[in-house]
Amino acid sequence: MPIILKRILNLLLVLPVILLNAAPAAASHVAQDAPPGFYPVAEAPAVTLFRKEYPGGTPDYVLVVNLAHHAALQVLTGETSAANDPNAGASFVPQPMDTFWEQFANNNKDAFCVIGGPFFPDAPFNDRLGLKANSVVRRADNSAGESLPPLVMLEVWDDSARLSPYTDTAFQQSPAPLVIVGLSPQAERQPQAFLSRSLAGVQDRDGDGAFETVLFFASKTTRQSDAVEVLRSFGAQEIFLLADGEAAQINCQGVPFVFAERQLPVGLGISAGFIADYESVLVRHTEWPIATQGESVQVEIVVRNNGSQVWQPGEVYLANLRNDWGIGNRLEIGTPVAPGQTATFSFTSQPFKRPGVYTSQWAIQRGGQNISARPILVNAVVLPQELAARKQELEAQIQEWARQKLENIEEMILNWIESQIRRGFDRICPSAALLPGFALLAGWVNSRLSRSQKENGDEKLTIRSR
Repeated sequence: MPIILKRILNLLLVLPVILLNAAPAAASHVAQDAPPGFYPVAEAPAVTLFRKEYPGGTPDYVLVVNLAHHAALQVLTGETSAANDPNAGASFVPQPMDTFWEQFANNNKDAFCVIGGPFFPDAPFNDRLGLKANSVVRRADNSAGESLPPLVMLEVWDDSARLSPYTDTAFQQSPAPLVIVGLSPQAERQPQAFLSRSLAGVQDRDGDGAFETVLFFASKTTRQSDAVEVLRSFGAQEIFLLADGEAAQINCQGVPFVFAERQLPVGLGISAGFIADYESVLVRHTEWPIATQGESVQVEIVVRNNGSQVWQPGEVYLANLRNDWGIGNRLEIGTPVAPGQTATFSFTSQPFKRPGVYTSQWAIQRGGQNISARPILVNAVVLPQELAARKQELEAQIQEWARQKLENIEEMILNWIESQIRRGFDRICPSAALLPGFALLAGWVNSRLSRSQKENGDEKLTIRSR
């Protein structure tokens, strides 16, 4: 009887709020992208919750989160049962979803939603679904080679996210500050049964190669294939399973849109973002051009107007912060750039006289003030003439390192160049590294790079003899 009374009281408390939110919210630029039948029921900057009704059925909800406009994700957990040691097999103590919301909202003025998961009721692998928050592993996979269903990890940065196949090594070495491990759609959790489910997906709306939009689906009754289809209709390009059964819950702005009595050990908090008047976002740029001694490099920088105001020529420009490579201290835009549109800057550097890794630093400015979130770095690799034939090989290798978002690419380039030089000597003589010629070449390159470092202020590459 007390449980029934509690449910009735909860329903009476939230029913007026649900009815108030059931009407379509004010139209926004996000709402124009919604598939037919979906309308916004809750909105804040960079986040929108959409709803679709079905006659005689339960509604579907899709939460659209724009990381490019500073919306954010946060891992939420109950208290740990074992001294906060992720390697000790610790479990998080379950708590109600409304407790997650209250704690999240009390500590975050931009709190918008909390969603349950990753968690799958009655599954033996829940404590093995890795979690990383603020670059700290909160829970690691301790399966020790045991069989697990196909897993996927959602890696989240400040302005983008991606879904990657899960391995323990990839999880541990991921450079992303937030990582959530869930199930691949190939796991097929009763795919044809009408269950409560929540899924997540990522989308690259502007085609710049970065998934800046994260989408969450939640429904009280749906098949897995139908949920995937809904996310696809919103533009999701990659998808993973977040929760099912009574773990598939979502609460936005204190309203339990998909509710269950079950307490959960883990959830996700979603914060609203903001749209600045003037802000630039890097779309793409020539990050690691390669040349040989005496050659120039071609550079292209594409940025998007991520603010609310039009960029005017002469007012907004690309400014050089360090090492202009002979281009000058600024490059102008030719025409006004409206919000959401892009501007492209192209230039050819002066020839590089010495081998090394050279860095040129740029930023979009307005009236002398940076409106870029971070400096734009162009790192040119200049090879010795002896390695000119290996240029394409290094280009392919750098592209792979950049795709993995590795943080020590300069050191890896150094190791690659050094290995090529050593290999060349080894082909001449297996003991070439012991000969005076190798030491002379290494010293010659180092001396030239040292002079280059003094001239450019940013040279980091050296050739080491062992």
